[in-house]
Amino acid sequence: MAAAPPPAPRTALPPPNRGGLAFAQGRYGLRGNLELLLCDEEDGLWVLWFNNDPEDTAPEAGGPPPGAWSGALRFGTGRRYDEVQVVQSAHGPHHLEVLARSGAHTHRLRWNPETAFTTEEPPPTGRVRAASLTENPDATLWTAVLADDGSPRLFRADTGAYPRLTWEQTPLPPLRPGAVLLLPLPHAARPGLALLGASGGSYLAPGGDETPLPAGLVAAAVVRETVPRLYVWNEAAERIDVVDIGAPAPYRSLRAPGEGPVTALAATTLDHAPHRTDLVLRRGGRLWHVSDQGGEEPARSVPLLSRLTRTAGDEERPVHRTS
Repeated sequence: MAAAPPPAPRTALPPPNRGGLAFAQGRYGLRGNLELLLCDEEDGLWVLWFNNDPEDTAPEAGGPPPGAWSGALRFGTGRRYDEVQVVQSAHGPHHLEVLARSGAHTHRLRWNPETAFTTEEPPPTGRVRAASLTENPDATLWTAVLADDGSPRLFRADTGAYPRLTWEQTPLPPLRPGAVLLLPLPHAARPGLALLGASGGSYLAPGGDETPLPAGLVAAAVVRETVPRLYVWNEAAERIDVVDIGAPAPYRSLRAPGEGPVTALAATTLDHAPHRTDLVLRRGGRLWHVSDQGGEEPARSVPLLSRLTRTAGDEERPVHRTS
């Protein structure tokens, strides 16, 4: 007798979301699941994870199968956020560090396996327009912001008493961009800094060298080995410009799935796939999961959808839940 087919999975679109996205490869799973953070339309943040295990791996009961997204968990309630950043930190060890902006104020949250998400003292940024967070390969945490007057400011954390952090401001030249991104670089005194603007931007290397960047305020950044890579939404050309700083062929482009303007973009490298970069973008109000293979191979794009294995008695359980 043939075995009965497995029950159909439980599926759902992500919760309604707005503002920025945060995306990183984490430490959990056989080869590092992907962590995605969203700003809720009204209150708090959401976190989802992508099961990055090999295809023939059995999923945990009620969780997403390999190659699928989990349901979302809401946290950080009590305020409406505009922007969010996440890094998988070496500290804790392996806690998630979250920097979120609500209006002109930054907020720090931390995930750990004992108490889940907790609120921590934020960096002393003052009032800001934009904020970015990264951790260099030497485990140094950095925050960059655009102050109310539009000037960039860079802060380095002393992690000696982690999870309590002490921040020190690092001088920057007087530049006036419209958005800011940090890029973690190996063997460098500080991260690279991408300064973005509607009419063009620049990449500021740790040594002070500047490289021009295409125009755009919606962007994401990764580092491939030692090469900084920027993904910048080009609204006029309806494409994503890809810039590999210092590479022999530094410029190419990706076609963005969906229709309308891209309103948020985030990216991460993958440890098990050395040439692949995964992106999540919002376009036309919908989230897409994009895999950039590099070179001439076209990117693969699928709508982002939570897909959970069905277990007995879970019919009434929501796909998305509040902690």
